[in-house]
Amino acid sequence: MKNLNEFHANKKKTMLVDGDLLAYKITSALEETIEWEDDVWTLHCDLDKCKQFWKQAIAYYMRLTNSAMCIIAFSDVSNYRKQLDLDYKSFRKGIRKPITYKPLRLWIEQTHKTLSYPFLEGDDTLGLLATGDYKDNCVIVSGDKDMRTIPAWHCFIIDDSIEFVDTQKADLNFCTQVLTGDKSDGYIGCKGVGAVKASRILDGKKNISLMWEAVLQEYQRNGYTIEDAYHQSRLARILREGEYDYKKQEPKLWSYKYEHYRHFEENREAS
Repeated sequence: MKNLNEFHANKKKTMLVDGDLLAYKITSALEETIEWEDDVWTLHCDLDKCKQFWKQAIAYYMRLTNSAMCIIAFSDVSNYRKQLDLDYKSFRKGIRKPITYKPLRLWIEQTHKTLSYPFLEGDDTLGLLATGDYKDNCVIVSGDKDMRTIPAWHCFIIDDSIEFVDTQKADLNFCTQVLTGDKSDGYIGCKGVGAVKASRILDGKKNISLMWEAVLQEYQRNGYTIEDAYHQSRLARILREGEYDYKKQEPKLWSYKYEHYRHFEENREAS
């Protein structure tokens, strides 16, 4: 599927849906506050209505993307990134999920084809599917900008736009994330580097080798170590095929040319 015409003409592709985001969006939108007598307030949400909105949304995106089937990806209760860094999404601990989120997810799991891998976020599951079993024959339906680090066709819930992200663009987006960080996810990246500066740093870099070297050089210029850069990259990296051990049920952390650069830094410090 090299262009939109080929994308829409392919009626056999699989739609990979960000279940976390879509379920949250629906349940939060339908949640209502009710004021009773004597200053008593309660929250109310009709689960049947949530189910109806969910079915309508899935049917809508199936038509929009002209897909044959769909798989819903959800996050596991455990998250390996929180083991790597205690600050990762730590601010979300106090944020309440809509009251019908859990029962809606349970119903979705009972009535749809869903998938969740141990210790992974739903984004990782989407990334593994899109670059693995369903590579070149799928579309990811999500609203998370981080998903642009996955080479695949994307349909964005925010505006229903459809876009193809090739491997070079996906790698560029990933390296940009490592440089700029993501405050909403709780990792800082390389302090002082925003989107404009990151674009200049990565300008003209045509492959992941050149991009990653530029990332490491910028970290070093700002007083960071190679370890700092790899740590941030492991928080930013949405997994692709080959980066998760299905038998051991654990991720393979981003370690691109790690030994080379680690020894390079050790030799430089020794000199």
